[in-house]
Amino acid sequence: MPTTVPERIPVAVGVIQNAAGEFLVQQRLPGRPCAGQWEFPGGKIEFGESAEKALVRELGEELGIAVSGLSPLLRHCHDYRHASVLLHVFRVWDFRGRVEGKEGQNIEWKTVDGIRRMDVLAAVHPILSALDGH
Repeated sequence: MPTTVPERIPVAVGVIQNAAGEFLVQQRLPGRPCAGQWEFPGGKIEFGESAEKALVRELGEELGIAVSGLSPLLRHCHDYRHASVLLHVFRVWDFRGRVEGKEGQNIEWKTVDGIRRMDVLAAVHPILSALDGH
């Protein structure tokens, strides 16, 4: 019997660091899968959109910032019960604007160790491991 591989949803993820060495995480809103858990900001890549452009768009919508500098950190596949995703993760090293939760989500600046102590999405752990290497 052939097995089917679930179609992976492409997602752009931004790892934003402040001058104190902390990283921005946001809490998933009620009514969404994995509500209440913490994640790095980002969102789905639309058809025909590059991962970089998707991230710039998503961070503008979610956080109210204009990204002007980013670089690839890693790509990672993860299977949740509700979806299979392909994460395109970027370090965001330059942006303009004041970071705020434009969609009503809670946001916090935390160290890598601080994030490890939070209730995070499972796909966050490989990103934290990649940050340990930088």
